[in-house]
Amino acid sequence: MFGKTKRELQAALDKLAAAEEKLRELEADFAVIEDHQAVLVMSPDGLIERTNPLFREAVGYQEHELVGQHHRVLCDTQYTGSEAYITFWRELVTGHAHRGLFTHVHADGHRIQLASRYLPVMSEKGFLKRIITLVERDVPAGCQ
Repeated sequence: MFGKTKRELQAALDKLAAAEEKLRELEADFAVIEDHQAVLVMSPDGLIERTNPLFREAVGYQEHELVGQHHRVLCDTQYTGSEAYITFWRELVTGHAHRGLFTHVHADGHRIQLASRYLPVMSEKGFLKRIITLVERDVPAGCQ
């Protein structure tokens, strides 16, 4: 019986080591993305959880000015009060990604266009866990 318990414990330790290795790989993958893309991470209800330096550079805010704020802080108030904005969020919550040229408000108040992808991260049960927004560093040709 002791031998079986020892084998079970070793199997559990092997699974843990494999999970830790997978986590390190995913962290490395995301670090590479953050080195080359402006990134915004939001909670399911649209609260900004994290931004990277490239994103903050694009919108002119400091991290402490964004974290904990709702996404609408980056948008024109006319848009955030519109049916289009409500539909945009309704679609994100149900797992529909958005890609395109989005108008945002820079920290100094002027409007900026950002070519972005809003990517909903869904749980295995189909619930929204977070939204990751990737912003192109340069607006692609044809997105004027």
